[in-house]
Amino acid sequence: MDYKIDNGEINITPVPAGMRTNILDSGILICSYYVGVKSGPRQSGVPTPRMFPFAIITQMTAGRGLYWNEHGGSREILPGQWITATPNFKQSYFGYKGNFIEDSIGFTGKTVHALIDAGIIKNGCFNFASERFLLPIIDKLRESTTASYLEANSMLLNLIFEIYHHSRSEQAVESRAHSAFESLLREIKRAPAKWWTVSEMAEFCNISENYLRKIFKDKLGVSPKNYIDNLRMNRAVEMLAISNRPISEIAADLGYLDTYHFIRRFSQIMGSSPARYRKQLRINAIGIKNSICERDLPATKNVLH
Repeated sequence: MDYKIDNGEINITPVPAGMRTNILDSGILICSYYVGVKSGPRQSGVPTPRMFPFAIITQMTAGRGLYWNEHGGSREILPGQWITATPNFKQSYFGYKGNFIEDSIGFTGKTVHALIDAGIIKNGCFNFASERFLLPIIDKLRESTTASYLEANSMLLNLIFEIYHHSRSEQAVESRAHSAFESLLREIKRAPAKWWTVSEMAEFCNISENYLRKIFKDKLGVSPKNYIDNLRMNRAVEMLAISNRPISEIAADLGYLDTYHFIRRFSQIMGSSPARYRKQLRINAIGIKNSICERDLPATKNVLH
């Protein structure tokens, strides 16, 4: 059944009933397609889980959306990003601060289940391409012949493998980037006095500055600058606690040529000047020591003479 709607086209039976068995024997049957279909934002902003009895592949073509699944939580999706889902997988996607516009194909069959079992079709949202690769497949379905249905199946299968190889390549790049990131963190900890720029850190990892910032945010929850600042201040606290070294020496060890710059930054992050912080650490230490000593003293007895 093919019908036009105000916000796109939906066909829930692109292959006629009398031809489905023959087409399904080829291993793939395309069950439905959407072209330019629009979904608005949820009133509550809370996702409503959906499941399909077949696999789907969806491309966001315009707008902004939110994607949710039962394992990975929610994330924003933008034009050019794609979604795949296996049968009966709980997920949801809808407009975010506007409409979500999609092209989509639903499909099933023995070949599809074999691809799922082999890990070639997986659940999730990912970057692939901004070109609307589903449209040529849908155009082929519209020709409505046995040959065109089989050709559409072949085109879909090729697309699935393109996505799979792209995903594997991206995973390899991501693995190398995360390995380099761990090396970067070790280098920063080894030499906290070095003043890194974001550009130098990105070059060290052989990734873009934006990707570096994303890894810092995803893994550590902070920006590169905040990470280094916090690392230095933690080292400063350690030195203040275990030594009587002058503040100027501690500042120099952490790469601050200007002691007053160090004092200002320490005060901003720790809420107190280094000197006051050291004094408070020692007061706290004396209090703990006295408490321990009092616990260790034997109980006194009142003696009457």
